[in-house]
Amino acid sequence: MPIEGDLKSINFASILQLIAQEKLTGVLKIKKKNEVVDIGFIEGQITGAFFEKGEKTERLENYLVRSGFIKKNLYEMIKEIHEETKRPIMNIIIDDKYLTLEEIERIIKFKIQEVIDEVFTWQEGEFKFEQGAVIYPKSLIKIRLSTENIVLESARRFDEWPRIVSQITSPDLVFKKIEKPELKLKLPEDELRVLSLIDGHRSVYDLVDISGLGKFHTYSCLYHLLTTGQIELAYAKPIPKAVKPKKEISLKFLSTPATIFLFLIVIFLEILIGNFVSNRIKYSFAFFDTSYTEPDYYDYKKIFFYKHNRIPSNSEVKAIFEK
Repeated sequence: MPIEGDLKSINFASILQLIAQEKLTGVLKIKKKNEVVDIGFIEGQITGAFFEKGEKTERLENYLVRSGFIKKNLYEMIKEIHEETKRPIMNIIIDDKYLTLEEIERIIKFKIQEVIDEVFTWQEGEFKFEQGAVIYPKSLIKIRLSTENIVLESARRFDEWPRIVSQITSPDLVFKKIEKPELKLKLPEDELRVLSLIDGHRSVYDLVDISGLGKFHTYSCLYHLLTTGQIELAYAKPIPKAVKPKKEISLKFLSTPATIFLFLIVIFLEILIGNFVSNRIKYSFAFFDTSYTEPDYYDYKKIFFYKHNRIPSNSEVKAIFEK
């Protein structure tokens, strides 16, 4: 049964519920501009998901380092072991007990929920279900999540989202701790983690990136800390303006007309210069010609012919004029 279309015609939750009800196996691909999401299913249950934006795809091990689950120097050592032994990095992390299998599974489930949450906010996008395809075919970690439970959790978060972003209106906002809050609360572990990362310089975007709690949960913790008076707004980081590349004006479309125009100009100049030069030469010859040519007295010779029935010589005509 082909499943494909646009999110404008059918909502994301309905697509997931259909795959779950039919117990389908395959990969659901969703694309919006340069953003792509792949969600894997086995018999209607979710087995994995990853989000790709442009050429940027976050690997799980990079997330573990960035979120502090594995220290950076330890990760460098694990990479060296990987290069020497060719063992997969995740196998080294689990086999050498840097993290337990249960911890990795919990993180993967969290990342799957985060990807599903993201797609719930999309208003448009093309989707296609590739039946029989497998996501992460070489992975040793086998995840099976109830699609219905994931949908319910994402729907709950989607309903809460407008209330949260009404207070945290931009990822560029920077919060600071209130030294002596009026309410002294015993905060949950996640909120304590977010509070410990707030230093008056990190933006909301930075906190999402390093907290390891994902976008929704980080925003949710910030919302609770803000509304209970534990933190306050410091300032908003200015968004760096992207330098727009200068548009190069192409003149290719002018090449043919320009060639013809230049050709006509050259011909015109040749004619003009040729006429000018020829006239100058003509005048020059007349100016420099110092030889004297006697007049032929044509009209007078004609009269002489009619009178004497012969053509006179120049000397005869000249003698007449001299007299």
